[in-house]
Amino acid sequence: MSCFKCPHCGEKSYIFGDGGVQRTAKELDMEFLGEIPLELDIRSSSDEGNPIVLAAPNSGVAKAYTDMAERLTKRLKELAEERRLGPQIML
Repeated sequence: MSCFKCPHCGEKSYIFGDGGVQRTAKELDMEFLGEIPLELDIRSSSDEGNPIVLAAPNSGVAKAYTDMAERLTKRLKELAEERRLGPQIML
């Protein structure tokens, strides 16, 4: 979770700090996939057995989950393709 988003005013509070995951991903030469805000709707819909992407598909947080899933899928496809190519032999 990247920040807490107030359900009343929409203000974001970075209660876990800001930018740490991005910095770590960069240090490890890894792709940063995105961030999910900590919102009450995620908990309430999940408690009812409905993922937020189904309960509120047009919400910003559903878009954040979808965007991250798409980036992850793209990266996994790239890794699978790299492995299919086999080792690179250089003379």
